[in-house]
Amino acid sequence: MNKINIAGCGIAGMSAGIYLSKKGIPVTIYEKCSKPGQSRHGDYEGLENWIFNESISSFFSNIGFDYSQIKSNPVNNFVVHSANKDPLLVDSKEPFFYLVKRGDKNNDFDNQLYQQCKDVGVEFRFNTIASDKCEIVSTGTRKASAYINGSSFRTSQKNQVHLLLGHEFSPKGYAYLIIHNGYGTIATAFKKVKNTKHNYLNNCKKYFRELDIDISNEQDFGSRGSFAFSLSRISLPLQIGEAGGFQDYLFGFGMKMSMVSGLLAGKYLNGEKSKARSLLKKINKKRRISFLNRILYERLSDENMYYFAQKFSFSENPLSILKQAYKWDFKTLARWINIKKKYEIHSS
Repeated sequence: MNKINIAGCGIAGMSAGIYLSKKGIPVTIYEKCSKPGQSRHGDYEGLENWIFNESISSFFSNIGFDYSQIKSNPVNNFVVHSANKDPLLVDSKEPFFYLVKRGDKNNDFDNQLYQQCKDVGVEFRFNTIASDKCEIVSTGTRKASAYINGSSFRTSQKNQVHLLLGHEFSPKGYAYLIIHNGYGTIATAFKKVKNTKHNYLNNCKKYFRELDIDISNEQDFGSRGSFAFSLSRISLPLQIGEAGGFQDYLFGFGMKMSMVSGLLAGKYLNGEKSKARSLLKKINKKRRISFLNRILYERLSDENMYYFAQKFSFSENPLSILKQAYKWDFKTLARWINIKKKYEIHSS
């Protein structure tokens, strides 16, 4: 078969690349940066464990990656914070997510995917702008409806994960602090509020410093994202990852959704068109639900957020609550509307 050209060396592009290469199809990935993961900052993200049903190892092997060669750590608990409220511990027998470090260093997630792609013959051309004739486009989002401000830092404090909720810290979003093996990431994901000059990242740092968490010698970073929703369709060039709107709209970091979109493109270009369409249908259903979850979440007041955080904290199986949130049907939606009325959930 003719060579497949991919624009963008993100995790979606590499997922498509390794799948096709393992099927015997030559692949070239074009990347404007000089190496994979260069746009990242050594920050931590999580591979969520509630949207897709497969085990983490099966998820990776279905795409073509060997998960045993990926440096990751399961996270089974975290602490939820809200201003002027008692912190809540959320604990699960199963991992909520698997922590990975993003960047271009040897043990960073992006670089580890890159090495596996190289090992099976995927060709990379760095410092190169892809032509407009690529069959797959994986170049990230061009729209900005949400923003992420964060910092990476070194620390001597123990491993821990925190979720910080409230409009003071992340309007219509959430903030988080992750410390693992001497490295930390603090970030806030939010939608801009008109006529305000709040520095939400500084508010987050102030909150955690008052809890005696050392955040110093930070390296700040920023990025943007889009929460615009449109149903993806299969047509060339195949838009995958954030370029195609493949993401989780709420608490998932979106890496799995992005990688699955690469698998979808790989199947389609390998002639597995029926399987590709079936997978797209499955993904679009989850994206619809994720988008609806986002709309409902943005309507919550700080009090409402804390109420739901308590439900997670008190639950013996909080992960099942997250999994159920991606299996909605009209009956479930009707029940949620009743909850909305009962607890007077409103825009704040």
